[in-house]
Amino acid sequence: MASLAILDAERGHPDATITRFGDALWWTATTATTVGYGDLYPVTTEGRLVAAALMLAGIALIGVITATFASWLIDRVQEIEDTARTASEHDVQQLAAQIAHLQETVEELRGRG
Repeated sequence: MASLAILDAERGHPDATITRFGDALWWTATTATTVGYGDLYPVTTEGRLVAAALMLAGIALIGVITATFASWLIDRVQEIEDTARTASEHDVQQLAAQIAHLQETVEELRGRG
């Protein structure tokens, strides 16, 4: 959409650097990914408005992808920590039961002696 919009805005302007659809696709790709080589750029007001909208959309898209990956990664780490914590709690409970049993055994042996 941005490629078509920029081509429509720029085509026919005497100073335009974006005059073919291939140029528009390249400009859109470099602008949306914030690379912006500077070889192609809008010269009309309409083209610059399209550029501003595309820049915002590109930054938002990268932000959403990054946030989604970070959220997924945090969830995985949390699952691992929860599993480890559950195992540790189970081990502590078993040790507490063994200590209680040993205490009972010691008390019984003291009572016999």
